[in-house]
Amino acid sequence: MGKVVDIESKPRRRAGRRKRPSKTALVLGGGGFTGGVYEIGALRALDLLAVNSTVNDFDVYVGTSAGSFVASMLASGITPDEMMQVLNSRVPSELEDLDLGKVLKPNYLGFVTKAAQLPLRTLELVRSLARIGELSAIDLGVGLAEALPTGLYSGAGINDYIAGVLNDSSRPNDFRLLETELYLTATDLDTTERIVFGEPGWQDVPISKAVECSTTLPIVYKPVELKGRQLVDGGIRSTTNVDIAVEKGAKFIIVVNPLVPYVNDFERTIPTVFGNRARRVSDMGLPAIANQTFRLIAHARLHQAVEQWEEKYPGVDIILLEPDPTDELMFGTPIMDYSRRLQIARHGFESVTATLAKDYERYEEIAQRHGLEISARRVRRVVETASEEEAEQTSAWRRVLEQTTSVLLRQSGEAS
Repeated sequence: MGKVVDIESKPRRRAGRRKRPSKTALVLGGGGFTGGVYEIGALRALDLLAVNSTVNDFDVYVGTSAGSFVASMLASGITPDEMMQVLNSRVPSELEDLDLGKVLKPNYLGFVTKAAQLPLRTLELVRSLARIGELSAIDLGVGLAEALPTGLYSGAGINDYIAGVLNDSSRPNDFRLLETELYLTATDLDTTERIVFGEPGWQDVPISKAVECSTTLPIVYKPVELKGRQLVDGGIRSTTNVDIAVEKGAKFIIVVNPLVPYVNDFERTIPTVFGNRARRVSDMGLPAIANQTFRLIAHARLHQAVEQWEEKYPGVDIILLEPDPTDELMFGTPIMDYSRRLQIARHGFESVTATLAKDYERYEEIAQRHGLEISARRVRRVVETASEEEAEQTSAWRRVLEQTTSVLLRQSGEAS
């Protein structure tokens, strides 16, 4: 929510925190690389729409899984513009570029350790085959899977990247030195307990290490050993953990949830990663079935909580922003797909702007109750300011802006 003029402008620092009548919070959910990039686009939309605040001005940040990566950046004063520049290698950035090689480091030690145990596992499997009449193919598959490491990759690269960004007094790698409150979640694999970094007992953990723990998606990444515990992705228990923001006293909370199941209306086919199109989710194969199932479970759990928010948290305004259930792009893009990051970021910007436009008056009223001013006129000014010499990627952002601005202007009554 901010004073941005050029779409790919020089990074703008926070101008100082303004006092507001209510404590505010931003809650960012999980969703892999795709979800994190979607959130960056969504935050860009919020920044452009606001007048007297930015997404770097919230009092509380809660991050889960990929949302912890983005939340740690925001709480440290890094803007959505700067994050976009990191994603777009063609645009100069003050921060180190982010690529798959940095965040997907193979778990070499795990593979070597399991390889050493392979002869013993093979012997056990041969013995099991003697009882083939008592075993199913699933039993054999599980037996083979036990010979695999606990994760394909190590999350150390995520830790290293965040630590490299949060490396000075203006961006400390320490929860206790932040101007804002930052809470990142992880899950104890053995006890199933939710771990909240930033709370007493976990404040001493570096922010970068907390992000590594929160983003440790099981099977993809090996569990993180910390304080005698094995920690994995915070989204296993809850994809948003919005209750943390409420417990910290926030009265105005924006929740961005990138992970929704696909509702097939059969009016169109679904794009696949190979470029062809399928009519049913099952036509896309086992990965798509698993993807849909995971999304459905997580989303159902979230919306059960949403139904209780008004009764459970009286006096708290919570705005939930998420993709449309018929969003083909978000479902058809694997959550660990980094190659379509710019397209997903633009899509996040566009879909969130369109969502706000549909019920603009309600969102404006809610924001005003908490001392926040939003205005569609700001979006129009940004479009008018953009120069004809913009880079190709900037022009793409401008097209997105132009497509949604007219709707916003009609809703707000500010069209000239």
